[in-house]
Amino acid sequence: MIKRLGLLTALALLTAACTSGTSGTTTVPTTTATTTPGITASAERFDPASVRFVAALERFDACDGVLDHFRAEAMARVGPYGLDGHRVYPMPVFAREEAAVDMAGDDGAAPATTTAGATAGGGEGTEFSGTNVQVAGVDEPDIVKTDGERIVTIMNGRLSVTDADAGRLLGTYFLGEGWGHRFFLNGDRVVVFSSGGEDVMPLEGDIASTTMPRFQADTVLVQEIDISDPLDIRVIRRLAVEGRLLSARAIDGTARVAISSYPSQLPFVYPSSPAAEDTAEETNRRIVAESTLETWLPDYVLTDESGTVLESGLAVDCDRMHRPAEFAGFDTLSVLTVDLDGGLGSGEGTGVIARGETVYASTENLYVATNIWVPEEFFASEPRDEDFEERYETAIHKFSIPAGAPAEYQASGSVEGHLLNQFAMDEFDGDLRVAVTDGPPWGFRESSESYVKVLRQDGDRLVEIGSVGDMGKGERIFSVRFVGETAYVVTFRQVDPFYVVDLRDPANPAVTGELKIPGYSSYLHPLGGGRVLGVGQDATDEGRVTGSKVSLFDVSDPTDPREVAVWSLGSGSSEVEWDHLAFLWWAPENTAVVPLSDWRGDFFGAVALEVTDGIAERGRISHESAGALPGSDCEVVPDDVIRQWVGDEGLVVQVCGGQEIGGYGDLSCEVFTEFREDELGEFVDVTGLEVAEGDRIEVCFPDHRGGDPIIRSLVIGDTLWTLTNRTLQANDLSTLERLDQVNIG
Repeated sequence: MIKRLGLLTALALLTAACTSGTSGTTTVPTTTATTTPGITASAERFDPASVRFVAALERFDACDGVLDHFRAEAMARVGPYGLDGHRVYPMPVFAREEAAVDMAGDDGAAPATTTAGATAGGGEGTEFSGTNVQVAGVDEPDIVKTDGERIVTIMNGRLSVTDADAGRLLGTYFLGEGWGHRFFLNGDRVVVFSSGGEDVMPLEGDIASTTMPRFQADTVLVQEIDISDPLDIRVIRRLAVEGRLLSARAIDGTARVAISSYPSQLPFVYPSSPAAEDTAEETNRRIVAESTLETWLPDYVLTDESGTVLESGLAVDCDRMHRPAEFAGFDTLSVLTVDLDGGLGSGEGTGVIARGETVYASTENLYVATNIWVPEEFFASEPRDEDFEERYETAIHKFSIPAGAPAEYQASGSVEGHLLNQFAMDEFDGDLRVAVTDGPPWGFRESSESYVKVLRQDGDRLVEIGSVGDMGKGERIFSVRFVGETAYVVTFRQVDPFYVVDLRDPANPAVTGELKIPGYSSYLHPLGGGRVLGVGQDATDEGRVTGSKVSLFDVSDPTDPREVAVWSLGSGSSEVEWDHLAFLWWAPENTAVVPLSDWRGDFFGAVALEVTDGIAERGRISHESAGALPGSDCEVVPDDVIRQWVGDEGLVVQVCGGQEIGGYGDLSCEVFTEFREDELGEFVDVTGLEVAEGDRIEVCFPDHRGGDPIIRSLVIGDTLWTLTNRTLQANDLSTLERLDQVNIG
């Protein structure tokens, strides 16, 4: 309901790729350019034939060089409609992110169970499960973490701490504005990352204020929260950085945070008619010429518990900024370092002037793929430049991430084509293996082919030392899995070719086996013993998907991969298809837990599968409720309650105080932390609704007794816990019988 109303926005991390290279020092001179009336500068000056796809980074030595670079590149591209650069996203696919839990060793053994315990990303456990991370020892932020005793969740902007033994909610804390909340758990500290929200980043001019300033929207907020006393959960520090959160990783108490920031504060004017274009362009050129460094680079503000500003300034120092040899846009990609043990600081950023989308981290290095700048007009032109699309390349930048120290730029390289997502990269024995589909990240191409390439650092270059292709003609990659010296690649358009790639000789990789079956796997999970589990969609021979499918592959003979067992729902989909964090493999019980949403079968829950030499369904779990969810202490004045029917469902907007989510009859509620009449008014008549300072607004909707979709699962001892956007449920691990249910909002 809330998703349909748009009151809470989900953060979608799409993936892309492109630009990188050699280090050095540069100062870029200011240049000028002319433009033809009626044509934007970007359309006139972008020549696909001139794009070189050179992988190189150069380091600035002073702020003057950084500002000169931005001004020069902007002068060459500004027009009557400002700056136009197309933000390249990949063609939408069913799998936005497919997981890849890194393997310890080359024997195909199942990955160790990682925990989110005392040190984020560290440790192994047999008593409780952890986040399904890409690389063992490299933690990823999520919406639920456990240390075996407490379960910490963030749902609907509400942080909750639950006693896992007693099945009792210990305390909650409302995080305020923003969306896409994910976090690391580090002992009694929770470090939360979120995006957006009007109360997050200071407006220009407020940066030096001594109390908490007013904030603007395009922002990343990092909050350090003390949960040692669940009845008094407190924010210790807040770090606000202009930009958009790409990803974060944590290793042994140090987190790396990747943020992409676009200079949105340039006060460009726009012509009211074609006759005014010359005047608008002249004004816009003057705006660029008079711009300051603060206009282009992202700011940060660090505040304490009381909201007092402790530090503020540029997120990245000028002498830690780099530029690619080939222009890659006006975004700044910042890699910040956060000490999870010592407390939240300014982040000690390292930056690249390029738009980044794809982030991968091993235990020693972090890699970022960036995109080349392409104007909107390129996509409107017919026909598009086929030569440009055929030679499209992705550049990858390598940063070392030494313990407790800022990230340091090391080298750059490029690969032909584009990456699906972070799991298309993998580091092994110092080499970077990359799975790519040739061509740009938009649309299918009949000539498309997929490759696995191996890059090795040589000075400040990532040099290709080996490559193997001829995978999936006319198709693109849907999932990749690197396991030691082997890679598994799934491509799809009509059928699912499952490829086995031998990487024992990195200079001469080879495809040793191929299997063609209907459908595709968008997530691959190695189980050890020469077995790989795939989660995706079944399909007809013509390529029409028909519903959720789980496949067991026998890869013990790399020349003859076989699909030995299949479990199929016949309809529906799984969260695992686009979010690897939703998958659970509990090796002690040979059990995989897969969330399912099946509108046709009216089932929203999860299936538990026993996977040995075959696949057997152990049972299904749902959060179907026997009655209305618990209410709260919300005291509602009848005159302040507005009820209106929206479609077939009743909607209530109510005003109340306190810290608990309220209820109204058979309705359950979510908090809308700031009253915005323009948004609520689209659905409900809010005329005369009075909201005093300190009040909260709750948007309430019917309690769907059929159960909400399960989005996460974890194991603690003999209990399988499952999570929806409103409830945390304890289930007996052996029988799957429901033991308890906790309302978390």
